[in-house]
Amino acid sequence: MLRNIILGLVLLVTLFFAVGMVLPDRVNVVRSVKIQAPQSQVFAIVDGYRQFDKWSPWAALDPQVKVRISGPPFGVGAHYEWQGNDKVGAGAQEIVASTPDTQVKTRLNFAGFDRPSLASFDLEAYGQETRVSWSLEIDLGRNPIAHYFGLMMNRQIGPDYERGLARLKTLAESGPKTDLSALEVKLVDGTAQTYAYVSGTCATDSDAIAKALGAAYGQVGAFMAAAGLKQAGAPIAVTRRWDFQAKVYDFDAGIPLDRADAQAPPAVNGKPNPVKIAQTYVGPALKIVHHGSYKEMGKTYGLIDAFKTAYALQDNGLSWEQYVSDPGTTPEAQLVTDIYVPVK
Repeated sequence: MLRNIILGLVLLVTLFFAVGMVLPDRVNVVRSVKIQAPQSQVFAIVDGYRQFDKWSPWAALDPQVKVRISGPPFGVGAHYEWQGNDKVGAGAQEIVASTPDTQVKTRLNFAGFDRPSLASFDLEAYGQETRVSWSLEIDLGRNPIAHYFGLMMNRQIGPDYERGLARLKTLAESGPKTDLSALEVKLVDGTAQTYAYVSGTCATDSDAIAKALGAAYGQVGAFMAAAGLKQAGAPIAVTRRWDFQAKVYDFDAGIPLDRADAQAPPAVNGKPNPVKIAQTYVGPALKIVHHGSYKEMGKTYGLIDAFKTAYALQDNGLSWEQYVSDPGTTPEAQLVTDIYVPVK
């Protein structure tokens, strides 16, 4: 009888592992929600981690959780680490792929697991709504015991995803509804470029700005000719102050130079020299391309402000414009202006 009991146990254990080996070695969990907000605005929330704790289904489970956010503020490379109680555990996740307005993929590494998992946010426009699908793919490897646990993952993780998507919906629908898809923007690393400039002040209408900048560039050009310096890039206009109510625009109008060691004397012919030398901002910045008339740039700046709000970005210095096209020879509709906004 003892021999039969032992044989039966061996058979049961063998059957257990045999069945476990043929069970699925991957787990796929998918949940979806429809959100009354533009697709590009919802994308901004999931394309980074600065607002993650506002909608994460696990954020409230441990108010003392330790979080570290690193890497770029959004897009590929954005990184999030956490260490909390038994309910939230510990681990890290990083955005590994980002397709504007349509998909974000993240790689997750949970403490105690040797295999990373992949999560994905897929966004699709449905009229005035955006359908968001949040999915998780887990590779269980060849461990038969893990295959059994995999059978329960959908029931365990699914409710968390549903709760998170509900919070995402509340967050996205509570803010301003701005379609950011028309904004041609990317995150760049600004590098130092030496330029000569003249400071000035004028009214905020386009004609006054064009006249004031033209005069300032003329002064800079005269200085460059006298100093034997050459232009090394498109003209620059740094915004020091833009007062919409008072209609005042303070600026630095400059031209990039071919020599990093260029200097401007403090005085010329006994008078203070209006030309000074500086370097452009170094660090992360938004680069926005504006096409067309300068008179329409107010709309572009409105979208830039909405973009910064959606991505939870803060200003980190003075913004500037770089006039890629020559307005004297380029039709107004074909003008190209690069706008740089330092952010953190």
